Amino acid sequence: MIPPKIIRFLEDRANIGFAGTRDANLVPSGHRVSGWRIDQEGQTLTALVSEVSSSRLLEALLDNGRIALTFEEAGNHETYQIKGRYLSHRPVRPAEIEIASATRERFARSMRSLYNDESVTALLTASMLAPALAVAVSVDEVFVQTPGPGAGARIAP
Repeated sequence: MIPPKIIRFLEDRANIGFAGTRDANLVPSGHRVSGWRIDQEGQTLTALVSEVSSSRLLEALLDNGRIALTFEEAGNHETYQIKGRYLSHRPVRPAEIEIASATRERFARSMRSLYNDESVTALLTASMLAPALAVAVSVDEVFVQTPGPGAGARIAP
C-alpha cells in the first residue's frame, strides 16, 4: 500500500511526524510521533508516541479508529500524509526506542543545517519525547503534502 519510494523516505529521510485524530464529538486533536516503522509489505505502519499523547490518542482511536499521520523532512518540507485505521497498541520495545532515537538524530542534523546554533538545535531536539506506546495502523491511503502544485494528490492506492 505504501509505495516503495515513500517507504524509503520514511525510513531514511523523514525526521518529524504528527498524528491527527478526532474524538466522539468530532473535535480534532494532534499528537507528536517520536518514530515509526513500516512492515515489509507496506500495509501497516507502527507509530511510536510519547506517554503525554497516549491517553488522548487511544481514546479517539478506540472511539472511531481513524487516524491521519503526516511525515516531513524538516528543512526541505517534503511531506506525505498516510490515512488509516487503528489496529492495536502496546508498550514500545527496545528496538523501537532505537528507531525513535535515529529519528531524533535525523531531526537534529536537519536543525543544525538550518540554524547553525547548537542551543537552538538542542532545544528543538529535546521537544521530541521518548516513545511509550506503539500504535499499529492499517494504511488505507497515501497523499503528497509537499507544498507545491501536487499537494493533496493521492498517490496510493
